[in-house]
Amino acid sequence: MSTPVGTFTQLKFSFAEKLFHSSFLRHSRFRHQWIMRLFKEAANEGHLKALSMYGHLLFFRGVTPVDKGQGINYLLDAAKQGDAKAQYQIACIYESGYGHLLKSTENAVRWFVRAAEQNHPLACRRMAKACEKGELGLVVNMEQAQLWSAKIKRFSEQTSAANLSFNL
Repeated sequence: MSTPVGTFTQLKFSFAEKLFHSSFLRHSRFRHQWIMRLFKEAANEGHLKALSMYGHLLFFRGVTPVDKGQGINYLLDAAKQGDAKAQYQIACIYESGYGHLLKSTENAVRWFVRAAEQNHPLACRRMAKACEKGELGLVVNMEQAQLWSAKIKRFSEQTSAANLSFNL
């Protein structure tokens, strides 16, 4: 789905991500602008995780409606390319509506399902609740709710087992 990106783009993103998570000059405006520029460049060069992260940062930390709208566009691009976190976030935006993504339970369900199929735990949880309570325009379906809940449990067990084997 996503196109391969060059080595320089991958290095740029990795550097920006490490700097983003480091405490180096944590409250520096220059550092923030530099990181955002690197994320934007990597996103514009097709780096999927950069699309998702830059979109999240713009949407959640953007000051203006224009920033938030651009964040939605980056998230939507990442979601269309298969990023589960972006798919979940787009579903949440559709559920309540924001900017040019008008409220649409049909679109919300579509994106929640896409993310849940990739084991996104919050998307699985939302689908289980929607099926259990008949939310998002869905009819109550306890069997489907149990399937989504079982998916969460299986993923959680796999993750725990992987973490345990990693720590051994």
